[in-house]
Amino acid sequence: MRSVCHSLSLLTLLAAQISGTYAFFAPFALSSSSSPKRNIKTNQVDTVPISHTRDESASTQNLINFLCQWKSEGIGEGAGTEIGFDANGFRGLYATKPFKKGEIICKIPSDCALALADPSAVTEETLSVVDGAVNFLQWYTMNPSAREMWSSYLDTLPTRELNFDPTPDFWSDEEINQLEFPMIVKQAMERKEQLAEIAAKTNLPFDELQFATWLVASRSFAIKITVDDAGLVRDGAVSTREQGLRVLLPYLDMINHSSDNCNSELHLIDPEKDEAWFAIRAQRPIKKNKEITISYGAAGVETSVGLLMNYGFIQDENKFDTLLLKRGGDDCIASLDGWSTTLEDDEQQLAAGVPGNMGSVLRFRAKMKRSYPSEE
Repeated sequence: MRSVCHSLSLLTLLAAQISGTYAFFAPFALSSSSSPKRNIKTNQVDTVPISHTRDESASTQNLINFLCQWKSEGIGEGAGTEIGFDANGFRGLYATKPFKKGEIICKIPSDCALALADPSAVTEETLSVVDGAVNFLQWYTMNPSAREMWSSYLDTLPTRELNFDPTPDFWSDEEINQLEFPMIVKQAMERKEQLAEIAAKTNLPFDELQFATWLVASRSFAIKITVDDAGLVRDGAVSTREQGLRVLLPYLDMINHSSDNCNSELHLIDPEKDEAWFAIRAQRPIKKNKEITISYGAAGVETSVGLLMNYGFIQDENKFDTLLLKRGGDDCIASLDGWSTTLEDDEQQLAAGVPGNMGSVLRFRAKMKRSYPSEE
């Protein structure tokens, strides 16, 4: 059985075991705790009406207590943020006080991050979300001591009955083919095949691996660490490589996505130190009671293909879809003429109320069709 805790603060110890050194390369902002503070203007009106209901469940309170024991900041009553539900019952993170642009909203220490790959296993390949799901099951949920240690976090994760938006991993092949867009059809089919292969190889129940893959895809954050192999090669040579690593970040993974109007970003403080911090930083002034949002994906860039594939939803507005279609390629549909239905056809079916996975199919097709660049 693997180590119970693969927290990021162990990176330096793991690196010493293979005579290498690690540094973080993250698709989000980095800073030092000693960075100079900015002089920032305050909001003139710093409050908006409350639009959410505070989550007062025992599981959420247990998570907050656990993180506060690890000296997390900005978390808990009166600290600056709270978990709540909007009018549609969707869970998210809300500001309980105003924040200035550039201000840290909340942060958790790297000790509280759950790594989904072994940082000491030097490899040039980034493990897939299915591989991460295997590690999640074997390292955390199926290991009794690890399950007990991380129970305050694991108990807050979505279930099939609550806070679950099915990705194409859960669809039939026919439903996937109805998406038509080659990029997502190929990705969805390949993941389904990989799920079946790895479930058979590891003897993990398919349903458990499938749902764990959804958890990893929808809730983990991808970072990269650079590996310095200078001690492993001849004198005078320089050898470095990048290694991908996925991590689960308790509490921070409650934050919802906004493609075009996010107000915050994930931020890594003091990555070169053992006491590193994962933080949420305001990208612009945020008023009290406002929902805190980030942009998902590498470097905060995620098209509707990635959102549906990894998170199970599509947003009405997403500027990155137009950029994807402008780029084109064999994995795209070049023009509206390449689809089997018109935008009007899809919108009429949506208006009629198509439920389930086919509703997601229609929303995706309509969103992509609305995103084609206008002819000048």
